Amino acid sequence: MGDDYPLKKTGLLGGSFDPVHTGHLLIARDALESLGLEEVFFIPAAQAPLKENRPAATADQRRAMLEVAIQHEPNFRILDTELEAGGVNFTIDTVRTLIASHPAHQFFWILGGDQVQRLPDWKEIDELSRVIEFAALERPGHPLTTPDIPNLRCHQIHGHTFSISSSEIRGRIKQNKPVRYFVPEDVAKYISNHQLYKADVIN
Repeated sequence: MGDDYPLKKTGLLGGSFDPVHTGHLLIARDALESLGLEEVFFIPAAQAPLKENRPAATADQRRAMLEVAIQHEPNFRILDTELEAGGVNFTIDTVRTLIASHPAHQFFWILGGDQVQRLPDWKEIDELSRVIEFAALERPGHPLTTPDIPNLRCHQIHGHTFSISSSEIRGRIKQNKPVRYFVPEDVAKYISNHQLYKADVIN
């Protein structure tokens, strides 16, 4: 493709999505609008590198919840290469694969402001910072400050601040508390129909 064609600005939102919740969808929407992105890829992890516990729901269940959560969003996609690979997948490896398969895209890795300070712990962060940009949403109690990493380009997402987590949702379900408004209605129905997160052991 020639230089006359602009690169397609694409957001990348990784996570366990165990389950996907309203906060995930809001940060994707805010990134889309704040940075002028054309699309956002949701990238469910088989096993996140910096998390000790394995997801409570299976890979197929987490993918299915994502599918129903974004089914009416034309600018949202699911990229399930990490699920298909299984095991621990590092962001740098996923990004290298994406750059090779999508050469006409400009990628922005979306994350919460609290995660920005952990970037020095990411595998090959210097190389990752060279090939993609980051987009961070300030979280309550976590002012957005960027660590000293060469070539780091971190844009602030101007959007909605919130405090919600998948672990909180799993805990509410275990305690038989409603999760309406925490997750999209179709995700709540899926969780109920498949009796997810009812087990005694919740990650």
